[in-house]
Amino acid sequence: MLGGGAYYWDGEDAWIKVYQIKMKAEKMIPISLVLYQIMKIYINKHHIKPTDFLFKSKDGGAYRTGTFVKGFKANCKKYGIHISGETFKTHDYRHTLASSFYDEGVSIQTIRDYLGHNNENMTKQYIDYMPKRIEQANKEYFNQAENLLATGIIPKKRGEKTGK
Repeated sequence: MLGGGAYYWDGEDAWIKVYQIKMKAEKMIPISLVLYQIMKIYINKHHIKPTDFLFKSKDGGAYRTGTFVKGFKANCKKYGIHISGETFKTHDYRHTLASSFYDEGVSIQTIRDYLGHNNENMTKQYIDYMPKRIEQANKEYFNQAENLLATGIIPKKRGEKTGK
């Protein structure tokens, strides 16, 4: 539930202030300058006050998660996007985004700040950071001649006895 006063510019960077219910604390999360500018235009265009909800339900209250999920599922169906399983959790996209950032070489600290976590251990729980990194590390390691598994193997002719 974002209010009209959620977006902040500190003269150098753009931020969004969100209240994390689970953590019972407000977090400042960095956002792109473009998103900040778009939201400021939206806020001004709709005359949203700092204490007003940015996105209102039909009754004027806060836009609820269930409303978002219902609309999201309808749009996925409309555009032929398959959602596996019965349960759709929008929170899963935070994990996907964190993993994508990590795969692209963004540091844990930067991802932590982006997600609004207090420590890196929480951020690491969000990242499926092994598959692509392991694949890349394997390629780099085994492309070095001294690390090839077959380096010490000397082919023998059929029937030839080994020195052992």
